[in-house]
Amino acid sequence: MEKDENIYLHPPPHIIVPRLKAGQVLKLNVALYGLKQAGRRWAKHFCTILEDKIGFTRCQHDNAVYFKRLSDRQLLIIFIHVNDTSLITSNHQMMQTLKDSIKSHLEITDGSELHWTLGIEVGRNHENRTLWLSQKAYIDSILQRYSLFDGSGQRLKSSIPFDPATTLSADDTPKTQDNIVFMHNKPYCEALGALMYCAVATRPDISYAVSQLSRFSSNPGRKHWTALCKVYAYLNQTEDLHLTFGTNSPTVLGFSDADGMSSPDRHTISGYVFIVDGGAISWSSKRQELVTLSTAEAEYVAITHATKEAIWLQNFIKEIFGNLDTIPFPLHSDNMSAIAFAKDNCYHSRTKHTSGKTPQLSM
Repeated sequence: MEKDENIYLHPPPHIIVPRLKAGQVLKLNVALYGLKQAGRRWAKHFCTILEDKIGFTRCQHDNAVYFKRLSDRQLLIIFIHVNDTSLITSNHQMMQTLKDSIKSHLEITDGSELHWTLGIEVGRNHENRTLWLSQKAYIDSILQRYSLFDGSGQRLKSSIPFDPATTLSADDTPKTQDNIVFMHNKPYCEALGALMYCAVATRPDISYAVSQLSRFSSNPGRKHWTALCKVYAYLNQTEDLHLTFGTNSPTVLGFSDADGMSSPDRHTISGYVFIVDGGAISWSSKRQELVTLSTAEAEYVAITHATKEAIWLQNFIKEIFGNLDTIPFPLHSDNMSAIAFAKDNCYHSRTKHTSGKTPQLSM
C-alpha cells in the first residue's frame, strides 16, 4: 500500500484472527482483489518491475504499452490489459529471454503463442505471411443469445448491415399501446451492447449502424428494433469475415468522409478509417455535434476529426519504432472543396466562422 494510504477492514465472517480483540480491526499491508485501489496498485507494481528492473519504457501515447529497443532491428513490446499481457519480440530467443525476466519477478502463466486475446481470435497464414483477427466465436455466441429467425426456422440473413433508405428518428419511439406492448420485452439495450464490442474490435463495417441505433437506446421503437435485427442478420451472413494484415506494403493510409447531412436533424455523420499493412487498425463513425452550413464544411469537420486521430497514430508509431525514414502519411477525402480549404491558409467571409488549419501529416 501507499505510505500515506491506510485501509482498515473487519475480519471476514467466521474467521478468527489470533490476538485480535473485540472491536479491533485489521490494517492492510498489501492490496487485495476487490478493493477500489487494487487495480491501480497492481498497475503501479507491474510498471515498476518493467521500467526499473527489466528496462522497458512506458509509452506516453498509450500507457498500457511498454517497449524496449535493443537495436534498429530488435524490438520488444508488451501490451497490458488488466492482468492479461501480450508480448511481441523480433525473434523466438528474445521472447524466451523476456519471459524468463518477467518470471524472475512475478508468478505468471505462459500461454505460449498468441491465439486468443480479449475474445478475439488471432491467426496466421504462413504461406502468404498474413495475420488475421476474427470474432467469429463471439459473434456466434451473441447470435445464439439473440436468435432471430424467419418463418421457416432459419436465422435471418442480410447482405448489408443498415438499409440506406431507412431514416431513424425520435418520432419512431413507441407512442401507441400496441407498439409499447411490442417493445416491452425486447432486449434492445442488451442486444445493442453486445454489438458494440464487435464494432470497436474487428468489425468496422457495422460501426455506422451501431452508432445510429445507440442514439435511441433510452426509448426504442419498432422501427429501431427492426434495424437492430438487420445488423444481426448481416453478422449471421458474414460472421466469417475478419481483418487481414500483410497483403500490402506496411504504410499508413487514412480515409475520411461525411454523409452530407442526410439525417432529419441535419447533423452530419463523420467517418474515418486508418489502414496499416492492408488491414484497418482505427475507425470511427460519429455524429457531428454542430450543424454545418455546407457539404464542404461537413467534410472539413470530418477531416479535422480524422486528423486528430492521425496525429496520435503518427506519434504513437514514432515513439514505439523510433526515428523512421520520412514517408508520406496521406489522409484521403473525396471533397475537393474541403481539401482546398484544409490546404489554403487564406480565409474570407464565407469561411470566417471556421478557424484553424489542418496540419500537414508526414512520417
